[in-house]
Formats: sequence, structure tokens, C-alpha cells
Amino acid sequence: MVTIHPATLADLRDSRSRPWLLDLVSRDIGGGKVDVAQVNSLEVPTTVTALRISGLDQASFEALVAGLGSQVTAIDFWKCPRIADLSALEDLPHLRLVSFYWNQRATRLWDFRRTPHLSGLRFYDFSRLHSLADLPSATSLVELDFGDAVWDTAVFDTLDPLSELKGLHSLTLSAKKIIDGRVEPLAALQQLESLVFSSRQFTMAQIAWLRAHLPDTLRSESLDALTSLSPALRGETKELDVLLNGKRKPFLNSTIDRSRIQKHVAQFDAMVARFREDPSLPPE
Repeated sequence: MVTIHPATLADLRDSRSRPWLLDLVSRDIGGGKVDVAQVNSLEVPTTVTALRISGLDQASFEALVAGLGSQVTAIDFWKCPRIADLSALEDLPHLRLVSFYWNQRATRLWDFRRTPHLSGLRFYDFSRLHSLADLPSATSLVELDFGDAVWDTAVFDTLDPLSELKGLHSLTLSAKKIIDGRVEPLAALQQLESLVFSSRQFTMAQIAWLRAHLPDTLRSESLDALTSLSPALRGETKELDVLLNGKRKPFLNSTIDRSRIQKHVAQFDAMVARFREDPSLPPE
């Protein structure tokens, strides 16, 4: 029998029933509570290579990891806010995909040198995680998604650690704030095929600078001058179907505000051209 593993984070988060997935997520809105006894009684069918579970605390998390062999290569931790220390994952060197949604206690990730086959990592709504200092050792990563999902609270010290992840093909970032405000580390990710961040994550000049420093083969709306909205938003006096990309940039109407939009696009394109002509210019 051929063993099937989820290949991407999208596969792991797919809500459809899969023969390789054991879904143990509680229907409780808070994720429920799973104790050590419940974990120790868990039986994983031989066809299962991915696990989705909620309600773990530190003790049951460590018990789960201790009981898993090499069969399970992907884990989706859904609503496990009470896990404070993720380092138990270092004992699962075969892991390929890990996803976390909602954690209120962890302040760091783990030593990724101990999980050398990890190709996909997602962590969303971690209220106490501000340092990405563990990430440089995650050199096997191809996909990385992190930041805010529901709560607009993610604050990170710097994106500098991401510059070491030269093999990344996909990056999705959503943060309320980057303390040092720098976009430059992302320019090191020359193999990106997908890049997504909020239209207001960086300034217009920073976006233009990043567009100039990443390959033309990378097509990303996040690196464009504007974002088209469909369906349109309903404003007080007009429909809003365009968002100018950049911090503090407005929502506009593509017909009524056409000249303003054209001016913004021209300014953006001029910035990109200037940054390409002189790569030493800072994104200011």
C-alpha cells in the first residue's frame, strides 16, 4: 500500500475528509480540553499520516509528541492556547508540515535543526511570540505563513531572520506591527513564487523598493501599486473598489477617483524604476 502524505499547508488545512487525516478537533468554540489520559488512549490508524487536534495543554502536548512515531509527518494544532513550550517537537525529526492556530503562552518556536525535513510552517494568532530568532535554522522551509488570522495583535521585533530562508517559495505575512519597520530582509528571498502581505503592511516606497529587488517572475498583488476589490466596499458616498497599496493609503472608486489613482500608479512605477536604476537606494 502506498503511503500518502499531505504535500502542502493547504492540504493539511483542507476541511474535507481524507484517508490520511485523523481529525480530533473539538466542536467546543474554545477548542475543548484534552488531558494526558485521553492522549495515551489515542489509536492512530495505519493509513493516517496527518493529525489535526485541539485543546492540548503543555502536559497533553508533550504526551502526544512522545507517543507519535515516524508515521505522522504533519500536525495541525487547532486552538491549543495553553501550550507554552513547543520544544517537544524537536523529538519528531520526520515532521514535514506543522500548523498552529491560536496560542496565548508560547514566546518562541523551537530548534528547527531538529526537524530537518520541515517544508511547511504556519503559526497564527500567537499573542506572546514577538521574536522570530529561531527561524534562520529552518532552512528546509518552502512555505511559511504567520501573523494575524482573527486577532489584529501580532507584533514582531524584526523580519531579519527571514533573510536566511533562501529556499522559501511561498510567504504569507500579516502583522499589526514590525517594530524595526524594515522590509529589506524580504529582498533576500529570491526563489519566492508567492508573496502575500497586507496592503498596509509597508509604506508605498517600501513596496516599490521590494518590487524592484525581487525577480520579475514573482507576480504578487502585494507588490502592485493598488489592489482591486471585488466585491466593492460600500462607503458613505460611493462604492470603494480600489485600495492604494501602502500605509495610510485610502480606498477609492475606480471611476470617480480615476485621476488620483493614475497619479498614484505613475508615482509608484517611477519609484520602482528609480530603485532598479540604483539598487543602493534605501526604501525611504
